[in-house]
Amino acid sequence: MRRNFTSRRSNSKRRFKSWCKHRRSTPTFRKSKNIFREKAARLYHWTKSSALPADNNRAERELRPLVIARKISFGSQSQQGAQTREILMSVLHTLRKRTNDVFGAFKRALDALAMDETRDPFKLLFDSS
Repeated sequence: MRRNFTSRRSNSKRRFKSWCKHRRSTPTFRKSKNIFREKAARLYHWTKSSALPADNNRAERELRPLVIARKISFGSQSQQGAQTREILMSVLHTLRKRTNDVFGAFKRALDALAMDETRDPFKLLFDSS
């Protein structure tokens, strides 16, 4: 089974690289080919391990509720509001992956900052030591 996986993924990688070398294509395909050529070191990790998916469906699914919320609330009224929402959602999603008590961890960090605003928010939120 492992050999079959390795063989199929290696073959896929080889086919992508071959496709990128062909000169004839539309501007849209050329743009895609450039991405595969320029970022090759970052694009083929999935060929080394069956634990890594070849797509980004999980990331897309995680973003969907945020996109819908932004759409039905008519987005942010300012650039600063949009940036604040991005940061908060990033922090909350990261906490969700690191702890079972997201809101408790967030509250403890905010309480600690209220007591001493010189504390590092990153360490308060994500430092497990």
